[in-house]
Amino acid sequence: MTASNSNMEIIEPQNVKGFRDLLPRHAYRKNQIISIIKRVYENYGFLPVETPALEYLEILLGEYGEENTKQIFRMKSPEEQDVALRFDLTVPLARIVAQYSDLPKPFKRYQFGSVWRADKPDPGRFREFTQFDADVVGTSSQLAETEVISAVVKALREIGVGNFIVNVNSRKVLNAVVKYSGVPADRSKDVFRILDKLNKIGMHNIELELTKGRHDVSGDFIPGLGLSDANVSKIKDYLALPKGDREKVLGEITSLLGEESCSDLKDLDVFLDAVGLDSNIVMYDPTIARGLDYYTGPVFEVNLKDKPQFGSVAGGGRYDNLVKRFTDAELPAVGFSIGVDRLLAAIGESEGDISFADVVVTIMERDKLDEYLKMATELRTAGIRTDLYLGQEKGLRKQLQYADRVNARIAVIVGSNEFEKGVVTIKDLKAGEMVSKDAAQREEWLKKSREIQREIPRRDLVGELKKLFNLE
Repeated sequence: MTASNSNMEIIEPQNVKGFRDLLPRHAYRKNQIISIIKRVYENYGFLPVETPALEYLEILLGEYGEENTKQIFRMKSPEEQDVALRFDLTVPLARIVAQYSDLPKPFKRYQFGSVWRADKPDPGRFREFTQFDADVVGTSSQLAETEVISAVVKALREIGVGNFIVNVNSRKVLNAVVKYSGVPADRSKDVFRILDKLNKIGMHNIELELTKGRHDVSGDFIPGLGLSDANVSKIKDYLALPKGDREKVLGEITSLLGEESCSDLKDLDVFLDAVGLDSNIVMYDPTIARGLDYYTGPVFEVNLKDKPQFGSVAGGGRYDNLVKRFTDAELPAVGFSIGVDRLLAAIGESEGDISFADVVVTIMERDKLDEYLKMATELRTAGIRTDLYLGQEKGLRKQLQYADRVNARIAVIVGSNEFEKGVVTIKDLKAGEMVSKDAAQREEWLKKSREIQREIPRRDLVGELKKLFNLE
């Protein structure tokens, strides 16, 4: 330690509460997920946009409900203006659609990026996380719902999330429930907020919150809405409706609440059938009541059938009034948001090993660094992901350990003997792992090891590896 820093205080390296780092393995997998979604959305004609992390506070306030508004990160700009970190990607979209009038209409956009919520951190819940949104602005047709649902289904299938279901309901249906049950209109959002917790707290606790209130697991009292037994009885009639097969659910809702209550869901059902999405993948669920502070029509969320503990990994709906805050133009909209980090947590353990490089070029002779650089450059030019060992370690064992850490398949080894003979040694590291596991006798191991490590002429290096990686 030099004299200039001998008295420097060591700062403990740590994250801010509710924030986290993603190290290479998880960051790589997350980037893979984002790349797949991006490719699928572009295939559906969605256009990319980017918006700033910071928005004026007045842009964000009032659009997420009172409880969510409390979670907005607020601060002052250098000009002492009230600004805040974006809470989601939807309100910034509403702003830019109103701000840039020359955008094509309807406007189909996708965007991914971090959003921030000053929520209470829990295991698996962070204050910064990534969302990937697809939205259609400028049409009231249920074709827009069909497009975003289809795109999300396609993306999740290509990611390989396993069995999942898209659950759909409608704000029109829920408004009809309020009327049917005799609940005052000004209490509707409170009722929806409670119904949205059905799968988490169960029917008994739902009844208590609708009536006299209850104590939660911490002992805190949650005040009830004070609804009558008659109100609650009719709400329970609705919640008892079946979920699943869309035709059956539509029939039951129509019988209970009337034809008009599910007119948008009927249109959507026809379009979903047309794109081959049956009730096994997109089902109607009368209990879905998410985000109804600004959703105005169909609402939807995605759950993984085999991993229900992760809850909803994607959600969205129609929000026809959000853009009206910024313009007089009629711009109905619908969108779907994938929670990338929650999806990553759900599928991460089931994914195979991640390879950060196809090839590692080892360095055995320090006076031949330019030759190793040429090899690496040739391989990269041929489209082979190549990592050139940059450490100071001269021994081969340590360098092969490094190749194993980045999960490379091939190590290229060129020492003094190889340079003299004009050859290179290529070692199949993955085959070597299998040999070590499977070979029972020394003789067998020696025989198989010769098959996984061989010399080839230096001039054939690129061609041999292109054949090995099926790049020809």
